[in-house]
Amino acid sequence: MENLEQKRFTAPPVIVNAGESHMALIFVLDVSLSMQGQAIRQLNEGLNRFKAEVCQDRQTRDILDVAVIAFNDNFSVVQDFVPVEYMDVVQLEADGMTQFTAPIREALKMADERSRFYRRSGTEPYKPWILLVTDGEPLDNIQAVAREVRLMQDEEKVRLIALGVGDFNPKPLKEITDVVFRMEGTDFSAFFNWVGKSMRSVSITAPGEKPPLPPLEGNVYRDVSDI
Repeated sequence: MENLEQKRFTAPPVIVNAGESHMALIFVLDVSLSMQGQAIRQLNEGLNRFKAEVCQDRQTRDILDVAVIAFNDNFSVVQDFVPVEYMDVVQLEADGMTQFTAPIREALKMADERSRFYRRSGTEPYKPWILLVTDGEPLDNIQAVAREVRLMQDEEKVRLIALGVGDFNPKPLKEITDVVFRMEGTDFSAFFNWVGKSMRSVSITAPGEKPPLPPLEGNVYRDVSDI
């Protein structure tokens, strides 16, 4: 029988099913002070539930690798890329102000490096996804990083989707991406449910194909404000 203590401290695999195409998903999460309280608690709950639910589908579980970046004035990679089933329990805490440039730039770099890793492993990757979640607006100038995101999206190297929570400002998000969602309240269940369904949709297509994405539901809407 395998020693449980040994299993507990065994490092997670870099990749599972290396011969299959893989999908990289990066959560870029605002943990500034305005997310304090119920918002950060429900964000943690939603992200941890996302892992559990995705892992119920074997096909998605075996091709999905996840990373998590938390940001306020600074950023930290709280979860480097791991197969989703090896993702650590997330316990984010809220503090500080909001700056977009450094965490988004880090996410772009990680997405590009992960795609290169997949190709070195002998497989064509799916287009990486970056999911940016914020309840405010950045204090830094984001024009340069917005151009970088747009260029990578135009080159089909990444897909960035932004979720605005509560009284967020949609203008800076729309500088970065055309796909901006709006969420009412602080219950992230519908959003993470949509992400999980989207990953399952990706898993049954071939790299380069455009997967049919599920409709939004619950308290999440496409932001169509004219700004």
